[in-house]
Amino acid sequence: MVDEELDGRVARLARIGRARDFSVVRFRRDLEAAVHAGTSRTEILCRLIADWTGVTVAESGVGAVWDDVERLHEVLSRALPGPASLQTALLHEFHSKRGLLQEPRLLSDRDLVTLRGDAITDPLTGLYNRRFLLDHLEREVSRAERSGSVVSVLLMDLRGFKAINDRLGHPVGDAVLVRTARRIRESLRLVDAGCRYGGDEFVAVLPNTDLVHTLAVAERIRQRVSHIRLPPRVGLSVDLNYGVATYPADGRTINFILKMSDVRLYASKPKPDQPSGVRRWPRFAVQGLTLELAGGRAGRQSTEVTDIGYGGLAFTYVGDKVPDRLQGEVVQRYSSEAHPVAMRPVSVTRLRTGRLRVGCAYAA
Repeated sequence: MVDEELDGRVARLARIGRARDFSVVRFRRDLEAAVHAGTSRTEILCRLIADWTGVTVAESGVGAVWDDVERLHEVLSRALPGPASLQTALLHEFHSKRGLLQEPRLLSDRDLVTLRGDAITDPLTGLYNRRFLLDHLEREVSRAERSGSVVSVLLMDLRGFKAINDRLGHPVGDAVLVRTARRIRESLRLVDAGCRYGGDEFVAVLPNTDLVHTLAVAERIRQRVSHIRLPPRVGLSVDLNYGVATYPADGRTINFILKMSDVRLYASKPKPDQPSGVRRWPRFAVQGLTLELAGGRAGRQSTEVTDIGYGGLAFTYVGDKVPDRLQGEVVQRYSSEAHPVAMRPVSVTRLRTGRLRVGCAYAA
C-alpha cells in the first residue's frame, strides 16, 4: 500500500475513534479492511497511536498496548453516564496510567500542523500574516546583530486599489490581492519571507540584503504586479508603491525599521502637485550611503549619497564641472558589499556651500 493510501486509512480510523458515538463494531471492521488492503495490523496501530498521541510504540509491543486500551474503553463505557470515544481511553491509558504524555491533547499531529499554519498565514493570500512578520523580523534582526550582517524590509502597497474595489467590487479586489501575493512569492528567495501587513499592504523581509539589492527586488516585484490585467474598458491598472529600510543603518528596533520603510513608502507615492512622467522610479533620502567616485581631474572623491532609487542617485560634488560620465562604488554603512555604478549626470544644481548637487541616471 502506498503511503498516501495508508495515511488516508489511518486518518479514517482516527476520525471514527474520535467520534462521540464511537462504534466498536465499525472501528474493528474498518481496521480489518485496512489490514486486508496490504499492510499489517501492528503497523496500522503504531501509526494510529502516533497520530493521536505523538508517542512511538514498537511493533513488537503494540498488540499488548492496544489490548489494554480496548479493555479500558470497555470499563469507561460501563462507568461513564455518557458515551466514551476510543481516543478518550487511549489518552487515559497513555497519560494517567502509563505516564507517557506530559500534556495530553485531543488533536492529531496533522491537525496541529494545520492549526499552526493557520495561525501564521493570511487566509486570503496564503502569505504570512502580521503576527508572523513581527516575530520573524525580531528573529532576523537578532540574527543580524549576532553575525554583524544586515536585514532589509520592503513595504509595498497597491496604487489605486480603492478605485478597483469601488468600481469593480470587492471580489475583483480580492483577486488582485491574491495575484499580487503570488507575484511577491515568485520574486523572493527561499530565505525571504513575504507577508500581508493588512489591507493592500505587503511586507518582504530580506536577510543579508542591503538597500541597493532590495531596490532591485522591489522593482522586480513592481514590474510583475504591473502586468496584472484588469478589464480594459474601466481604465484602471495595477501598480505598486514601495519603501525600503535596512537594519542597522536605518534603525536597531523593528518598530523603527518598519516606521522608516513606511516613511519612504509615502515618499514614493505620486503627489497631486507633482508633474507626471518626471521620474520613472522613486527616490529615497537615505542616510549611511557613500559614493566612492573613481579618480578624474578632481581626484578621487568620497561623498554622501543624498537620495537613491532603482534608476539613479544624487550626491554632492566638489568641482566646477561634472564629467559627462561617472564611475564609482556605492557602499552602505554596516554592509561589506560595494556596488559598482556607471552614471551620467541629468541635473546639476549649485548649492549655497559652493558644491554641486548632481542627479544621475545609471548608465549601461
